[in-house]
Amino acid sequence: MDQNHEEQIIKSFIVKRLQDRVLFELSTNKYRDKLHSRLTNYFETTVEKRYIRKIDFIKIPEIIQLLKREGAPSICYVLSYDQEYDGKHYKLNDALEELIFNGMPYIISCIPGKLAYFQGEHEQGEPVRYLFKR
Repeated sequence: MDQNHEEQIIKSFIVKRLQDRVLFELSTNKYRDKLHSRLTNYFETTVEKRYIRKIDFIKIPEIIQLLKREGAPSICYVLSYDQEYDGKHYKLNDALEELIFNGMPYIISCIPGKLAYFQGEHEQGEPVRYLFKR
């Protein structure tokens, strides 16, 4: 896990009153999945709304094109409810291909604290998708 990268994500995109708690949760295996629960169930009170934008893209190439246009490099960092992918660096294309249809919430951080993609849990219909940008 890249603790510095995670801290930058939290300090940039999570509301100030929750930042210390979320950083603590991310630092422990027992509570690590709490961030995804917060983002799925309490999105409106968890994120800094001024830095997010809802997107409706479904196709991977559209999402990659958007992220690249915003300055995303080819390597990203993943925070995922799925432990197989959580806390690891991936090629952006590979991360999206592996995660976009697995139904679990995740954050793909492209530029620490500056640019990320969030997709919520897939329950019914399309999952929510947001661009996080500062």
